[in-house]
Amino acid sequence: MLLEFIFYSIAFFPIITRGILCLNFPKEMKDILSKEELDKESHRTHILTLAGFSFSGLLAIVVLDVALRQDFHFAIYYLLMSFLSYLVALNLQSYKAKRWEDQLATAFMDIASLCLILSVLSILNSQEFSPNFARALSILAIAIWLIDHWLRLKFQWKYLKEKGENRMIKIKDREKEPEKKEYDFDYCSEHNIRYPKGSECPKCEEERRRND
Repeated sequence: MLLEFIFYSIAFFPIITRGILCLNFPKEMKDILSKEELDKESHRTHILTLAGFSFSGLLAIVVLDVALRQDFHFAIYYLLMSFLSYLVALNLQSYKAKRWEDQLATAFMDIASLCLILSVLSILNSQEFSPNFARALSILAIAIWLIDHWLRLKFQWKYLKEKGENRMIKIKDREKEPEKKEYDFDYCSEHNIRYPKGSECPKCEEERRRND
């Protein structure tokens, strides 16, 4: 029972890692994304392509499960989760604006790609393949996914950290700026104008220069 729960819940591992990233940079998550960071069309094209693999694989496994009377319930579960996750990510791409929304969409894309791999591994380990062969391919596939996931998290963590440090520097620079003091003014009744105290009336100074 516990083992089945682990197999079902492992698909949501990216939600945990992306959640930790968001919790460590709450201010940066509220930032509005630039046009380059949004890149909605490119992301939508990528998602639609991979969603097609998930949907096609799901249909094929369901047909095989019925026709061959094999137990492919884990593969069906992972492929369904993959397709649904791509669907959620695709919808999020339509109206995302802030960084936390982009992270949520990315988390669902990570779930979908992980589920695609897990669906293949579940079939590999449930059929009459060599145990060593199935184990080696499983380790290789999971290792490649984890390394890619970790690297992308690392680069985003570094980017957000630098962004936060730059924000703090700007705040400190603003705090160090001397307060702007308003000048006290004197009044020239002859020319009916005001001028900063400590200086001479510009009109009077101009007339004096002319007389000189």
